[in-house]
Amino acid sequence: MTCEKRKSNKDKNNMSKPKNRAEELLDELIKGKTPEELIGNEGLLKQLTKSLVERAMQGEMTHHLGYEKNASTGNNTGNSRNGKSSKKLKRRLWDN
Repeated sequence: MTCEKRKSNKDKNNMSKPKNRAEELLDELIKGKTPEELIGNEGLLKQLTKSLVERAMQGEMTHHLGYEKNASTGNNTGNSRNGKSSKKLKRRLWDN
């Protein structure tokens, strides 16, 4: 099978499969970006990973404590969210 024929078959397969919302959003985010803007030290991949990890950690904290951030439920219980401090996630993807 020629490269062109494989490509046209691939295009047909992609056209018949509707994109989900996540794929549409990703297409919007990466449109017109350079590789450096996508995977560089301060690129989109790093930003998205940071946001995803922060949200997951917030969800874990909410589940662990049993109440949402800024809720009065935890006040004076000894088990409350009493501020924030910066954390550094150890990762291999961007470390030099």
